Amino acid sequence: MPVINVSPALILPVRNRKAYTSAILHQLRAQISQYSGEHTIHIVVVDDGSSDGTPEYIAQFFPEVHLLHGDGNLWWTGAIATGMDYIHQQLKTNYIVWLNDDITLADDFIYQLIQLCQSNLQQKIITGGIVCDQTHSDWIVFGGVIASQPINNLQQFKDCSALKVDTLNGNIAVLPTQLITDIGLPNAKRFCHYGGDYEYICRAREVGYEVQLYSQLKASTDWQSSDVIRYMPLWIQWYISRTLGDKLTVLQSLTNRKSPHNVEHMVNSIHRQSHQVPRWTYTLFHAKKLIKLIGSELIPTSMRRKHIEAYFQKHNVPHDVVQSVLK
Repeated sequence: MPVINVSPALILPVRNRKAYTSAILHQLRAQISQYSGEHTIHIVVVDDGSSDGTPEYIAQFFPEVHLLHGDGNLWWTGAIATGMDYIHQQLKTNYIVWLNDDITLADDFIYQLIQLCQSNLQQKIITGGIVCDQTHSDWIVFGGVIASQPINNLQQFKDCSALKVDTLNGNIAVLPTQLITDIGLPNAKRFCHYGGDYEYICRAREVGYEVQLYSQLKASTDWQSSDVIRYMPLWIQWYISRTLGDKLTVLQSLTNRKSPHNVEHMVNSIHRQSHQVPRWTYTLFHAKKLIKLIGSELIPTSMRRKHIEAYFQKHNVPHDVVQSVLK
């Protein structure tokens, strides 16, 4: 069977995490050297105003990398959109790959990527990869979602290597470059940091793209109890907060762009298909969230614990991690 040449371009949005960025660039360089063969694989790093020497380090030690610069206001979605536009205009590859820099790639990641691109060439298919916890290797912490249920256990792939999903996390995603021509770039204005991946994938599905999660395209990460807490519903975070300072931090999550619970992101997700959202909608949503948080104190402890246990079970959180979170 003849080899079909593919030319994926990988985008890494980075900011002030030189150790992570260096580690994944070393992995990519080694694997590309081992597996690329006749294929042309580009790496595009979008540095959003790092002050820790990241861009200087890349320029010195990774001259093969396409290094783009932001001013600190791109956030995740803006950096991804900048990289995608550069690839579309300058590199003209047939695939674009989203990657976060805080993951450790499987040893055959690039090999699996090439095989995937070859098998899906000229098809309207978007593929996500899985990121598992380094300690609990069967626990998927980033992947995809089916009917609001996250794919979080390798056992869900026991009968097949790919699952059709509704949307994907942006940590690992493989997209045909043609998608930019079909629907444009991710919406960095309304989804600055969180939600840009989900919104873009949903938009692609609306024009006929199939979305799948592929278990052979994988990586791992050191998932801490603090990471689990960051993604838990705010009422659970409020419940386990022991001090007023902790509770204040929970409240600040509503306005913190680095929090998945910030009001801007949540309202824009709800009104994803609306061209414009009135400002009072954000204010009202914020007020409702505050009332819900404070009002959760009135719910009996036994009922709250039951719902917390159900949450951990739904998200396949290992027992020792649950104990650490609740300690």
